[in-house]
Amino acid sequence: MKNRLLLAGLLGLAFSSLSAQYWQVEYLNANINPGELNIDDEYPVGGGLAATWTTLLGPSASPAWSATTNLPFAFNFNGSPVTSFKASNSAVVTFDVATALAAPAFTSVALPAATVPDKSVCILGIKGTGTNDNVVTKTFGTAPNRQFWITFSSYSNATANNYFYFSIVLEETTNRIYVVDQRANGTATNSIGIQVDATTAYSLAGSPNVGAYAGTSPTPNDNTYYVFNPGAQPAFDMAATAITTKKYILPGNTNITGTIRNLGTTTITSATLNYTIDGGAVQTAALTGLNIASLASYNFTHSVPWNATSGTHLVDVYATNLNGSNPDINPTDDHKLKNIYVMSSNQPRIPLFEVFTSSTCAPCNPGNANYHSVVDPKPAAEYVSIKFQQNFPGTGDPYATTEAINRRSAFYGINSIPRMEIDGGWDQNASSFTTALYNSAKTNPSQYMMSGNYALNGQTIEGKVKFNPLITIDGAKLHIAVLEKQTTGNVKSNGETEFFHVMKKMIPSETGTEITPTLGVWDSLSFSYTFNGNYRLPADGATANIINHTIEHSVEDFQNLYVVAWVQGSDKVVYQAANLNSPTTGIADVSGIMSEVAVYPNPTTDIINVQVEMKNADNVLATLIDMNGQVVESTTHKMNTGKNKLTFNVSNLATGIYNVLLFDSKQNVSIHEVIVAH
Repeated sequence: MKNRLLLAGLLGLAFSSLSAQYWQVEYLNANINPGELNIDDEYPVGGGLAATWTTLLGPSASPAWSATTNLPFAFNFNGSPVTSFKASNSAVVTFDVATALAAPAFTSVALPAATVPDKSVCILGIKGTGTNDNVVTKTFGTAPNRQFWITFSSYSNATANNYFYFSIVLEETTNRIYVVDQRANGTATNSIGIQVDATTAYSLAGSPNVGAYAGTSPTPNDNTYYVFNPGAQPAFDMAATAITTKKYILPGNTNITGTIRNLGTTTITSATLNYTIDGGAVQTAALTGLNIASLASYNFTHSVPWNATSGTHLVDVYATNLNGSNPDINPTDDHKLKNIYVMSSNQPRIPLFEVFTSSTCAPCNPGNANYHSVVDPKPAAEYVSIKFQQNFPGTGDPYATTEAINRRSAFYGINSIPRMEIDGGWDQNASSFTTALYNSAKTNPSQYMMSGNYALNGQTIEGKVKFNPLITIDGAKLHIAVLEKQTTGNVKSNGETEFFHVMKKMIPSETGTEITPTLGVWDSLSFSYTFNGNYRLPADGATANIINHTIEHSVEDFQNLYVVAWVQGSDKVVYQAANLNSPTTGIADVSGIMSEVAVYPNPTTDIINVQVEMKNADNVLATLIDMNGQVVESTTHKMNTGKNKLTFNVSNLATGIYNVLLFDSKQNVSIHEVIVAH
């Protein structure tokens, strides 16, 4: 949707003289919000994040103004201070709060327009008339670098089925005005610009027919935004706009890559590209033979690699010596900063695939079919799969739960299905999932080591999750979910007759448990949950019918339950996931020859002791494998009746999770997970 040619005169000024009070820059495919202060992105209708926003104006069938509202910080419009504003549900913000004009109509008109008050910022062409259409506000950041967001949430155009999320953002100190195109599922023809008075306006090229170019993601990862800068465009202004080096990397030589953009009027033919790590020595590279026109961008790879070491590091990129020795006139946008986390070791990743679906959702059937065509041929131990059944469309899935709904709406801010998340990042329809995406998820380095086990006794499930961080980062939470491998009771209208990996309960809830582990040290969390009461099949997913976990459950077969866990950061990145082990996979073999097996110490640093009690003498093959299924060591031992002991020397093995497999002569197997931690 965003792949388009720049409009003729892109970023041009409505008035081209250097005396213009605003000049514009367009950030197509920015995939971030300005200043990266707002990572929540949209106002989540009905979600938990809604409480952190202030509702200024609700929906109205006809154009209407909000009440006058004070700004949270000092701000200049067109060079003069303003202290308050009001907004309309036709997407106009005006600082002329005493205007006698009615709120502008729900139409896109060229600026300046007689129907628009003086001192206004406009996104004309969208309207807030629907049930969930609100104007909401929120302040981000800390003084003197705050942003005040005025968001037009869930708006539409003439086609009622379309929705749009746009924001007008005021920035403290710089007095910049941003228009952020956050989310769209249709086409729009907008008039985006600033009207100073009845004769003076600064509009985006293409107005009054500017389209909406964001995708459907509720995160900033597909956003476009526009900047209205006060004053005249400077001759020399080079901004560092992106550092594209991955956020999570492994130790060793790493290229610093990114983008710089020429915001000045002068074409740049040479510059010095610089970066520092944690404020240390400046690494420089001379860039020659350039031809970066005004408002054009340049993608770079710095010629001096960074020898990254374990830990959290702040990377700072900036350009100097423009066209020889010219200084940058606007230093406020020179530097781009990014925290990069370097893992202490390379551990295999178990990706987390979350699918939000419903048996009443027609597109969910092909979405699930495509998803399973990718994952089902893969070894089940390679990934963690969860289906969160939802309470819509229509009457919704009978196995929808409050926890599943909140995971979708309050946590991810998703309001449509089918949707799929890969490790909390990739956010698309499950029909778009591919083997290439699966393989890419597997190759990402993990930020944690994880393992765990569980046991089922009647309707009680209990166990322990072990975890060890490979990075130091605050705000991580451990999530535990009980899943049912296959269900059939929730068949409804979309043609699906079987449902897999259905989430039945999150422990303790969908909010998870905050953990504060120590880098390189194994920690653990024990859990226990009892499914209360008896089975009930709800009629549908309506709120009144949803399972009440305090008195009932919807588990079809308790022997079909299993447990998964994952660690997720405050940025929604999943650091690692795990399928927990059940005692039935290895404490005692089915033949009964090995009556008791003990593996210790666990975790270990050098030696694994394996004590086996035999009912009868037999030859036992003892095999140690790593998480990739590769055999590390395999030997056969003749074991006598009674207690026997063998050892594995793991002092030279990499830190990680391994499995000890014991096979008797009849190929009965006992499996035991062990952690090697140096």
